[in-house]
Amino acid sequence: MGYKLRPRDPAAEVRKVARQGIDKAIEALSVPPEERAEGVHQARKRFKELRALLRLVRKPLGDEFQRENHRLRDLGRALAESRDATAMLESWDALAKRFPALFAEADFRQARRRLQARAKQAENGDTTDLDTCIGEVIAELNDARSCVESWPFQAKGFDLLADGIKRTYADGCAELAKARHDLSDEQLHQWRKRVKDHWYQTRLLAPSWPKLMQLRSNSLKGLADLLGDDHDLAVLTELMQAQPALFGDAALRERLGIAVAERRSELQSAALKQGTDIYSEAPKVLVARWRRYWVSASDS
Repeated sequence: MGYKLRPRDPAAEVRKVARQGIDKAIEALSVPPEERAEGVHQARKRFKELRALLRLVRKPLGDEFQRENHRLRDLGRALAESRDATAMLESWDALAKRFPALFAEADFRQARRRLQARAKQAENGDTTDLDTCIGEVIAELNDARSCVESWPFQAKGFDLLADGIKRTYADGCAELAKARHDLSDEQLHQWRKRVKDHWYQTRLLAPSWPKLMQLRSNSLKGLADLLGDDHDLAVLTELMQAQPALFGDAALRERLGIAVAERRSELQSAALKQGTDIYSEAPKVLVARWRRYWVSASDS
């Protein structure tokens, strides 16, 4: 079943998904050197899934939540640097699809080659340091796995999950409300994180009503992608300001900045519209509806 909680014994299901996620992260980090960039990318995905799982049972976990959540956060950060340069190249290519004529120009193609060389250099950096880092991350993951069985779950049935669902969804509602009045990079990034948590938790609960939950999951994935593309363009802008020579002369950077601003406006408008549709229910109404799905599936 993978990243899914079957509507049976939720405590056992949470432990199972946690163990599987940790095992998949270790597997991703254990690939040969030529596959390491993708392995790091996949491991960081598993960390985000695991942190959303933790938020689903945040209240029952008590003090354990902060310890394990911070552990996974720090492990993701430890691996982030080797991925960032590749993400910038992907952001450039996505922008090129929106403005194909502009990015087909010789100066823009040259800028892309510089970004590509930067990504290649990051990928082929000090392998000794990366090997050491990965070894330390795997050791931490093994320790985290050994702690799963001792997680203090007292609540039974859907009650184990209800508070986490409500809090995650309510946080998303609150961050959307702030974003309507504040389209700063930081605020949009905060909203994106809560959207992704709700998306991951929707995926987890999908077996309780597969068709409806899959539709919601698809909508949330689309929203997360819009916000993710916008965030990547914000980081690209920061890189252009920090390392202007990487992109070319001032005239090119000005034209690039105009394209980035136009695309970000499109992405943000689409995200706000889609977010308004997704976050239309009151938190308690959504939790009550999901409870009905869970109970109905448990009885069938």
